Amino acid sequence: MRCSINGKAIAAFATFCTVLVYLAVGAAIFQAIEESHENEQRQNYEQQLHELLRDVDENFHAELKAPCHMVEVLEAEPNVTNTWTFAPTVIFCLTVVTTIGYGYMYPVTDEGRGFCIFFALIGIPLFMACLAVYAQHTANFIRWVCKKLRAILGGKDEENETVQQIVTVLFCLLVILTFSAYLSYKENWTYFDSIYFTFISFTTIGFGDLYPNSDDTLFYFLFVFFIILGLISLGTVIEAQTTNFSKFLTFISNTCECMCGKCLTVEKDTMSEVDDINHTKDIHDNKV
Repeated sequence: MRCSINGKAIAAFATFCTVLVYLAVGAAIFQAIEESHENEQRQNYEQQLHELLRDVDENFHAELKAPCHMVEVLEAEPNVTNTWTFAPTVIFCLTVVTTIGYGYMYPVTDEGRGFCIFFALIGIPLFMACLAVYAQHTANFIRWVCKKLRAILGGKDEENETVQQIVTVLFCLLVILTFSAYLSYKENWTYFDSIYFTFISFTTIGFGDLYPNSDDTLFYFLFVFFIILGLISLGTVIEAQTTNFSKFLTFISNTCECMCGKCLTVEKDTMSEVDDINHTKDIHDNKV
């Protein structure tokens, strides 16, 4: 039993490391493809700006650069305003394999787009497999906690499933509220906007109408950590609710079948079989 547990833990850790390595390798390739194009765009902009200001008095250069830069930001492709350095590119790769896809950053070269297709085809099922493994471990941990609580506080066995679902929901809410509080502090968002962004991210809806602007290393680390933890926790809640809805729909289906007469038909068929058996028995008794 002990070897089995250790084996599962090692397998889960290996799966997680595989995902991290895959994200890092993908980020390095995306960076190599898109950053060169980004630098080329920036050089073209600087050259055009230099040619524009060449025949202008140097005293007016500072006044002209600001509106020129504003036009460049408004009209440029995203590579100019979103730098493809390693850390942001890792976040981009994470949004690909999780299917969140905020849309704040995306490849514009043919090579980058082609590699994005290949990266997603392998990365999405790989991440989903990792997510399933850790969701199962999370469910087992919550089950173990509930079992310990029931042993201490007492309770009926039939109440254990309900308690597990409540604890799962509370854990998910804790992750959402904690990450939202950090975003509200870091990005100077309202707490409601932070909760909205967190929920949209954890459900992989990813509208992209809100996206954090922080660029320090700690933020990137915590962002990846909370996104993965949130997907695991919310996925566990959604799985439990899906099971509840399936049971509810099965109950409705059985009720409708009974209301439509299928239960009565089965009952009549059963009574008919009993009558046939009794009739056969009477014939046999008369012959005897």
